[in-house]
Amino acid sequence: MKLLRVFFRILKVLFILLLIVAGYLLAEPLWNHFVTYPTLEADREALWQQYRKPQHPIPLPDYQGVLHAHCYWSHDSRGVLSEIVPAAKQAQLDFLFFSDHKRAPLDTFPRAYHGTFDGLIVESGTESDGLMVTPLRPTVINWKQSLDTVIRSVVEPGGLVLYVHTEEPHDWGNPDYQAMEIYNIHTDLIDEKSGILPFVLNSMVNSGRFKHWGYRELYDEQTAILARWDSLNQHRRIVGMGAADAHNNQSIRARYTKDGMVEWVGSNAKTMRIVKPGLLEKLLLGKPDAAGWAYKAELDTYFHSFNFINTHIFCDTLSSRALKNGLVKGHAYISFENLAKAKGFGFYSTDARSQLNAIMGDSVKATSVSRLKAVSPYPVTFELFRNGKQIDRKENAYDYAYSKPVTAGNYRLVARVHLGDKWVPWVYTNPIYVY
Repeated sequence: MKLLRVFFRILKVLFILLLIVAGYLLAEPLWNHFVTYPTLEADREALWQQYRKPQHPIPLPDYQGVLHAHCYWSHDSRGVLSEIVPAAKQAQLDFLFFSDHKRAPLDTFPRAYHGTFDGLIVESGTESDGLMVTPLRPTVINWKQSLDTVIRSVVEPGGLVLYVHTEEPHDWGNPDYQAMEIYNIHTDLIDEKSGILPFVLNSMVNSGRFKHWGYRELYDEQTAILARWDSLNQHRRIVGMGAADAHNNQSIRARYTKDGMVEWVGSNAKTMRIVKPGLLEKLLLGKPDAAGWAYKAELDTYFHSFNFINTHIFCDTLSSRALKNGLVKGHAYISFENLAKAKGFGFYSTDARSQLNAIMGDSVKATSVSRLKAVSPYPVTFELFRNGKQIDRKENAYDYAYSKPVTAGNYRLVARVHLGDKWVPWVYTNPIYVY
């Protein structure tokens, strides 16, 4: 009896310790669920109610989409069109450029998904060695060549080369790459000083209607990357773009195989085990969805990634070639779409007669610029940067005008929306190059 009492005392102590640890780990996610996120949700709804259709003179349509995503062609994704296209349409994307990991040194294009699906422009591309390459034509890329040669072989015939994961070392002096990521969800994830566990726990507690706020927990303004981008633009035009880096692979999923077994798939789309259906499978598995999954517990989804960060491109038609041309010209801005839909935002310059003479990405003579202007569909705080340094600010406004003398330099805008008690970044534009 004495041993039994000692055993139960130890068990009680362990249980109390477990409750203390659980309380410590779950305190913040629960506070978020019951206090922080409902407040942010109300603030966002109040912001949306202030929508006002902007009027600006930019004559080109604004197309929004994602330039960095993965499907089944990558080793760390199982994504298929039946789940990708509905998620993209729900996020109101016009285009989706894949950047799948290469399968062999000889990389054939097009492959995987390429074409138009339910009005969505889909283009195939490869991510490798810090590059995202999109040839936009039938070709074979030899990845055994030097990266300089690979870049030239894509760019010279009219393709697109982006620098991705720009927190890592790159050959910044290469003369041929056209653009770089100024924000990437994965980059933002790996800079978390407390590690990934708090994000996982928060996502588990807030996996329902507050999932988008869980994504925002990762957000840190990428000041070092932005500073590098500004510095590079002092030497030549480098376009800034945003990257969802969508994989839909941080999950536990299960599906029935053709032979009646059940495959359990874990993180990075890796098979954990293949078993005969047992009690666990009977309890958890339901009717397979359009992609074949009979059970899903997901941290990331295509929709939430697609709806987090977008790149908007001004161009004349909705086609892969026109989108690429518009992007390379710098006629683009990035937006955090889960805060508010950004279509209608514009940044441009006007001459002495108030006529438009440049939009973001354009070069224009200083003597031709009377004002730098911007419009927003929501009230924002506009911050104007010249050569990477903030020179002006206008709070809580739908429009902006910089009427001081415009001297030579690269001018870009950051627009911030008010959520909680902060003005948080919502839009980053590409520069207008004044010479």
